Amino acid sequence: MKSVILTLVSVFFFNIACLAQKGLPETGEIDKADLLMTDCEFDKGAEAFKLIDVGSVKFSEERRGYFTKYTRRVRIKILKEKGISYANLVIPFIAYDEYEKIEDLVAYTYNLNNDNNIITTKVSKESIYKKKINSSFSEMIIAFPEVKVGSVIEYSYTMFRGLSLRINNWDFQSRIPVRFSEYSVQMPSFLHFKAKPFVTDNMETREKESKKDMDYNPANGNTDYAVNKFYTMRNIKGLNKEPYMGAEKDYRQRIEFLLSQMDSYKNEVIDLGTSWKLMVEGLNKSKYFGQQLEAFMGKTLKLVDEWKAIPDMKTRVKTIFKHVQQTVLSDNSDGILSYDGVEAAYNNKTGSIADINLLLLNLLIKSGVKAVPILFSTRENGLVNTSYPDVNQFNTVMAYVPIDDKYWILDASDKMSSCTLIPEQVVNSNGFLSQGEGGKWLEVLESKVKYKVFTAVKADINADGKMTGDATVNSSGYAKKGRISLWTKNKEEFKQKFFSIPEMSANLDSIEVNNINDESLPLEQKAKFNCTLNRSGEYTYFTVNIFSGIEKNPFIAEQRVSDVDFGYLQDYTIVGSFSIPEGYAFDALPENVSLAMPDKSVVFTRFMSANENQLNVRITVEFKNSFYAVGDYQDFKEFYKKLSLALNEQVVIKKK
Repeated sequence: MKSVILTLVSVFFFNIACLAQKGLPETGEIDKADLLMTDCEFDKGAEAFKLIDVGSVKFSEERRGYFTKYTRRVRIKILKEKGISYANLVIPFIAYDEYEKIEDLVAYTYNLNNDNNIITTKVSKESIYKKKINSSFSEMIIAFPEVKVGSVIEYSYTMFRGLSLRINNWDFQSRIPVRFSEYSVQMPSFLHFKAKPFVTDNMETREKESKKDMDYNPANGNTDYAVNKFYTMRNIKGLNKEPYMGAEKDYRQRIEFLLSQMDSYKNEVIDLGTSWKLMVEGLNKSKYFGQQLEAFMGKTLKLVDEWKAIPDMKTRVKTIFKHVQQTVLSDNSDGILSYDGVEAAYNNKTGSIADINLLLLNLLIKSGVKAVPILFSTRENGLVNTSYPDVNQFNTVMAYVPIDDKYWILDASDKMSSCTLIPEQVVNSNGFLSQGEGGKWLEVLESKVKYKVFTAVKADINADGKMTGDATVNSSGYAKKGRISLWTKNKEEFKQKFFSIPEMSANLDSIEVNNINDESLPLEQKAKFNCTLNRSGEYTYFTVNIFSGIEKNPFIAEQRVSDVDFGYLQDYTIVGSFSIPEGYAFDALPENVSLAMPDKSVVFTRFMSANENQLNVRITVEFKNSFYAVGDYQDFKEFYKKLSLALNEQVVIKKK
């Protein structure tokens, strides 16, 4: 056995050495050793891993301006059943006006037959197709054939992007490990980019000059050289998805490119690194953004007159918001630009997030409401570099409306959102207001509205160890919105997520959900349930933490790479009354206790009192921060462990 392990290890490092000596294998060719491999040597237990991940970007000049050509080649080894999902590939791109075009797309599946001979299957044209998402975005889809554990899949393509001076950022790291990753960029001499690596492992760099693909330099009209730079990393472990992680891309090992300066026709240097003013000017003039705020909306003329006549500004804003929210259905595609225009979205009753929210802004402004576009990078999209004015960092636009001495952030693309609740994907983050000459940043903070759950349980336990009871759960703030969304989408999933009892075979006899359409009241959920308690000999035991929504501990990993980002503050309250049968007594009762983080950012209290056959309980948990830095994870993890144990500590009863 030892010799077999040594042989596999030798094969792995032999392959690495070969890569260094003879370069990458050609597309369509593969070493048998890669097909024989059964595990990733530098990241054991991976479901799959990338053998090769290489890309390049080049600029080419045409009469109308500069275009980029982006190439990508990926080769993936499938190691486990779960890894087969990587054989269903989706490549998104901007299809509007053919801004991005994918060409030269080829794909292969490699296998070994029973005689250990390599079988190469080229993916047919029928298995590669384009799927239109909407008028702006499309996806190229590849369905690899003959994929199983042990297979290797590979694809490569070229993407042409029109009128662009942007270099794609590059992720060396992904969810699965990567054996070899290289990115090459060809930078024209008149464009000055800053390369910002975010790496913890070793990254190799090299460069050389080239005269390919560059025919013109506006600075002097005769220099035709470009700088080729290469960035390489090897043996990068996979980045696992962690609970409450935020955007994965913020934690990947990667390199980002920022266009800081460019040479002008007058042989002058234009500084782009701090020019938010230019970005705002460009947005305001854009037919896909600023012009949409003024676009003529013939079908809304009478409505606008009616809205103008509403004297109370809050009522006016709510009325317009509800009209747009209920009239136009979102296709869920993000972005900040309305390619087809807000009038088309209104007439067709469907559109992108940008279509809908720019439409909302259009109608608010015409109705006499002071409203301004606010740009965000959502929590899922990742952090914005506030020192670099790049519109591509933002993935959504909403409406900012000052109300009295406060403000509302409105997202009419979400059918469950309200005027008074800051959208959860951007709460406690930064937004960019595109107003004035240079715009301004706004901290969108929320300390009053929380994720709040109040649970009241009244239950009886009989001599057979069966508990029957009634529970009322009131959910408000962000808890209400999330629960309404799931209840509307999938009632069975809602019941399983919020009305099951871990460790006990619980049955939900009935459930009633109220106040869905009443913004002023919490979402009321009234349930009748029964469950069989756990027994050991003469002892019966149960938890009082029922239907609270905070039963499980998600922070069990010893190490963590990401911050803990809940998004919002949280508040849980559990009250309960539990009756035990005659002839039984409480044998062990959890103590009254109060726990708190050293900085008091999480506080837990528990009070229990037993009077003969009746147990009364009150538990509170309050998270006073929405964000906990990864540097404090060990302290946070240890406290959460104590919190979880205290929440789920068992009450024990036995026969007298």
